[in-house]
Amino acid sequence: MVYTTLIPTKTTAPSAAPSRVTLEARLKAALEHARRLTAMNGTQSIDVAIAWETVEELQTAKARQKASSQSAFARYCAAHPDAPECRIYEC
Repeated sequence: MVYTTLIPTKTTAPSAAPSRVTLEARLKAALEHARRLTAMNGTQSIDVAIAWETVEELQTAKARQKASSQSAFARYCAAHPDAPECRIYEC
C-alpha cells in the first residue's frame, strides 16, 4: 500500500468567474497545444480531438464572460426597451 502526503498550499477564496487575463492566457496555451498535437499526430488522433474540444470550451467561456459583463443599466434597457430612460434620440 502506498501512502501519499499532501503538502498544504496557500489557498485563496475561489472567485465566481475566472479573470479575463487568466482565461485568455489559458485559451492561448490550449490553442498552441492543439496546433502542436495536430502537427505531430495528424487529425485522426483522439488526443488532438480532445485538445481542440478544450479550445472550443475556452472560447465559449470567453464569449459568455464578455456577454455577462454588461452593465446593470444595459441589462435593464434590454429587458425594458420602451422605458423612457432607455430611449435613444438622434438629432
